[in-house]
This record gives sequence, C-alpha cells and structure tokens, in this order.
Amino acid sequence: MTDSAETRAIDTYLERAHRRWSDEGLPSRDQLRAAAEEAGMSAEASEMADEQAGELTKQAQKALDDGDKERGEELLGDAILLSPIRAQPHILLGELYAERYADDGDRRHRERALELAQRAQSLAPDDVSARNLIEKLGEAPQDSLSWKIAALIVLVIVAISGTMQLCHRYYVAPEVTDEQTEAVREYLEEHGDPRR
Repeated sequence: MTDSAETRAIDTYLERAHRRWSDEGLPSRDQLRAAAEEAGMSAEASEMADEQAGELTKQAQKALDDGDKERGEELLGDAILLSPIRAQPHILLGELYAERYADDGDRRHRERALELAQRAQSLAPDDVSARNLIEKLGEAPQDSLSWKIAALIVLVIVAISGTMQLCHRYYVAPEVTDEQTEAVREYLEEHGDPRR
C-alpha cells in the first residue's frame, strides 16, 4: 500500500469507528477490529495510525493546557480510536469527563470518565493515574478489591487450619499417658512391628 492508500484506509477506519462510538460508551476492541478490517487497514496503516495517535495525544495535551477542552476532547477521541491500546489518551479524556462531571453533575460524564479510566487501567495496570481517577470518581480500582479478597481468603484458611489443629490435638488424638506408651512398647516387643 502507498502512503495515500494507507491514509485513506485510516480515514475510512476513523469514520466507521466514530459511528460505533455511541452514547452507550466506547466501542469494544472487537468492534474496532471489525472497523479496521472493513476499512482494509494493513499492518503499515496500523503502525501509521499508532504513530498518529501518539502525536494526537501530544496535541490534545497542549490544547487542554491552553484551555481548549473541546479540541482536546476531539483529538483524544481520535487518538483512542487510532490506537485503542494506548492508556494515556484514555486517562486524559477520562480526566476531562471527570472535570465536566464535577462542574455539571451529569452522570453520563461520570460514567464515561469511569469507563475510560477502567479501560486505561486494564491497558496499564501499574499506571497510578488511572487508579487515582477511578478513586476520584468514588469507585474501587479493579485490582485493589482483589487483593483484599485474597487477604480475606488467606485469613479464613489460617483460622480454619488453626481450628483443625486444635480439634485434632484435643478430640481426634487425645493425650497419651506414659502408661499407654509403655503398654504399646511392650506389645511391639512381644509381637513385633505389624508394619514389617
């Protein structure tokens, strides 16, 4: 494919991907993959799209820094669609929606911000920005809940194990007296060890 053919494929893909991005939320990876296939995107076009996404993210950051939130939103939306595996545009757009939610209280802005932050966290689990945004929106980050559940499970297992040891010691295997030990020893000497 030539650069112009790749550019056309990217433009066609973006148009189709924008149609899939509805008020319901972000298009899934499968939906974006289908749009890319429909647009006839090659591996080279995908690489170009990823590079464009990086550049658009930089431009969006500058637009947001300059106070042009609408332009920043538009650029970040394109960056996300061009490279859905980049966490940074998801985080920046999520922060923009979180600001709007704080300003107007519109739950749709909160839900979009949360969706973007959760997608960013799934893309970059160690990224603190995504985790902070999720917490800012009043939700528990996805993985922070899992370690709490794991800790609770370990605590329950330890408690059960301790209880079982006590039950075994005092109920299943009662204490053996010296007389009983001597009687067993004499029996074994007289009759031999049955395990042999």
